[in-house]
Amino acid sequence: MPESLLWINKGSASKVLSRSSKAETKLIRKHVQHERQIRARASQGTSKLSSEKAREDNDLSPEQTPRRVADAKPGLRLDTDIRLQPTDDAEPQHRALLSASLSPTGQSGRLIQAISSFPDLESQELRSLVFFCQRTGPEWSGWRDASFWNKLIVQACHSNQSILHGVVALGALHESSEAEGESDEQSNLQQLALRQSSKASRMAYETAVSEIATLISCIIFVCLQNLQNSHTAYQLLKSGHSLITEIDNRLLTGDLVLADSEKAVLDNFLRPIIERLRMRFCTIVDVPSALALSAAIKGDKPDHTLAYPEIPYRFVNLLEARNRLEEIVEWAQGTVDPGNTEGDGRPQTQELLSNWMTALDETGITVLERYEALTISKQLLKAAAIVASILFDTLGTQEECSYDCHIEKFSEIIELYKAALAHPTRASRNFSFGIDSGVIDTLAFVAGRCRDPVIRRSAIDLLARTNRTEGDLQGSTGSTILQTLMNLEEDGLNVASADDVPESQRLRIWEDHQYWETGQIQIFFVKWPYDPALGAEIKPATVYLPNSSLRTAKEKALPGSPVGLPNVKYGRGVGAFLEEGTQMYHQITLSSFFMPMPRL
Repeated sequence: MPESLLWINKGSASKVLSRSSKAETKLIRKHVQHERQIRARASQGTSKLSSEKAREDNDLSPEQTPRRVADAKPGLRLDTDIRLQPTDDAEPQHRALLSASLSPTGQSGRLIQAISSFPDLESQELRSLVFFCQRTGPEWSGWRDASFWNKLIVQACHSNQSILHGVVALGALHESSEAEGESDEQSNLQQLALRQSSKASRMAYETAVSEIATLISCIIFVCLQNLQNSHTAYQLLKSGHSLITEIDNRLLTGDLVLADSEKAVLDNFLRPIIERLRMRFCTIVDVPSALALSAAIKGDKPDHTLAYPEIPYRFVNLLEARNRLEEIVEWAQGTVDPGNTEGDGRPQTQELLSNWMTALDETGITVLERYEALTISKQLLKAAAIVASILFDTLGTQEECSYDCHIEKFSEIIELYKAALAHPTRASRNFSFGIDSGVIDTLAFVAGRCRDPVIRRSAIDLLARTNRTEGDLQGSTGSTILQTLMNLEEDGLNVASADDVPESQRLRIWEDHQYWETGQIQIFFVKWPYDPALGAEIKPATVYLPNSSLRTAKEKALPGSPVGLPNVKYGRGVGAFLEEGTQMYHQITLSSFFMPMPRL
């Protein structure tokens, strides 16, 4: 396992899920160096390797000798074909599989059998594993990653103990989030999550694992750290991307050989998940601007042209509807010119989205899929299509008043969200690690672009009241920033409709800097023409998150860390996080846009 991913290893005395002590780091580095020496010797031939190992064993005492691993690193063999064998009742079987992977209440005999086959699990560990399989994976994973979290992860647990205990930690963390108040049960579950996380990282340290298993572990720890509002998630995300780059280079040179199943997992799941996590980091400030940047990038690549999407009369299921909507968004990015507001691609895109919504209305919830969560998700899929309609109609606009002709669409989005978020079957499901999460993104888009006072306040209220946590986003942060934006725009005005806010007083967010220990957020707004390079006036503001929104700090700054520097900076198409070791920022730049499509 690469050294950059091993520093999260913790001992039994650790109080947090991240950051190693100097002693732990020293042990990790020693282990990594030892593993590299073994691999280097292996390349010199079997006979030489045997003699070197013999000499090394003679030089080390039993206490100093690390645990031996097989000469060849164990591969992670996963079944990547989620289709069942064709039979006379293949379609009902397919729907049953889909229901099991998406439904919080769905039961699968194969799943229960898989869980019961894990040996040596303590009762608490088994309980959290079952909780993950029955609740966490289905509820938190989103549309696109359902197969990864609900099937491939369970298979990986059979092959790798580190992944198994990481999954148990996620299940315990999820169950603790639903415990009422500060109870003993909540505390016990949080401690279990901590112990399981420590066990997972220790096992990754003690045994050689495949590159695929390392990436899966990386994604699990990114989710754990994000859900705890820890900045170590960004470092892990950087390490995961670096590891994928290293794997690609080694595959190209022939230094690494992966089985077909491992390549399928890498290309179909791990690479897309890491990339979407990175790109989401670049879209936090301004979703319309991120889409415009992505469309400009794709428009410069003539070979990027995609086939015109085909929309059926109705969809087989909601998952197909979601995938077809993504096809439309991908096609439109390469067709609609953000620099030409009268481009031919705009009417075609609107027609496609209109046909898509008609097909969605005709799509029923099948008997095997029929439960309230999918009914809610159908509403939010429709809201995502409405958002896409507004985004592409206004793509590249330099006037905020362009959004005023979409007031009815903004209103429909809010009504759909009110019904979904207030539905009694949702209970307290306000957490998600799925990249398809988009409740915060969508409500922030409405609050930032719709100047109707009633609709805008409804969006801000939903953000604040639900206070969702979606990966590294938190609803209270968005509501605080957008409340400030609204106050500045409406300052000195009597706003009864969107028309009462003139273009000269409208603002866009250019950057925001966040200081996690104090809850301070520095926001830099810009006026028309909304770009400092074009002479736009910058209007700074400083706000603080309410105490009720702050979480207990999971770690303190390292000795000698800079004082007064923001932990993260978000801009248009860029995101940067502070690396305390170097006291420098690691920046991620947008290269593609992924449409938020929530599923609750």
